[in-house]
Amino acid sequence: MPELDAASDRNLRFYFSFRSPYSWLATHRTQLAARRTGLSVEYIPVFPPPDLPNDPAKAPAKLAYIFLDVARVARAYGLALKLPEVLDCDWVRPHAAFLYALDHGHDAAFAERVYEARFTRGENVGDDVVIARCAHDAGLDEAAAVAAQNDPRLQKRVLLGMLRGVQEDGLFGVPLLVYRGERFWGNDRVDWLLRRIAELRGDAVPDLVSAPLSPVHHAP
Repeated sequence: MPELDAASDRNLRFYFSFRSPYSWLATHRTQLAARRTGLSVEYIPVFPPPDLPNDPAKAPAKLAYIFLDVARVARAYGLALKLPEVLDCDWVRPHAAFLYALDHGHDAAFAERVYEARFTRGENVGDDVVIARCAHDAGLDEAAAVAAQNDPRLQKRVLLGMLRGVQEDGLFGVPLLVYRGERFWGNDRVDWLLRRIAELRGDAVPDLVSAPLSPVHHAP
């Protein structure tokens, strides 16, 4: 698919969380979609509040399903998976470190390394040693990245990003992609994002009325 022409058509907001395995999968695919279409991705880290309704970590049957589902999707994408033993940490800290990486132009690389640590090696991303290694592998200063986790200005930016998501984009969960004001929630909705871009460009897309089991967009 050729790159989009108008600058306004290249902007994509991507709300993600290092807590979420579906955000991990969607980050992988969003980066591929961005390269294919010329999208400019604005990464916005968020995390669930402690009293999150319907938290899958508090619903054993749902959590078990998510683990099985993520495993089969990761396998299909060719991604190694090792689920973390530690499901939660003080989530504002690694996301504040991400904003440090963003400010230094290494946002995508750092996010990839943190996701690899959490879902490929099963590590606790609330551990400073893990964050330091992720920073190093992403080309960042280790000590500065670790310190950034406790920077009140960066932590406030994380919270303001969440507030912006709720107020401007109707954020209710991750991963959430927002393109031209249209929301696409979930890893599987990356396909629908690509379909929407194709429609806006006037490109042909599969007819789901006559063939509802067809892929939602043409393969590259």
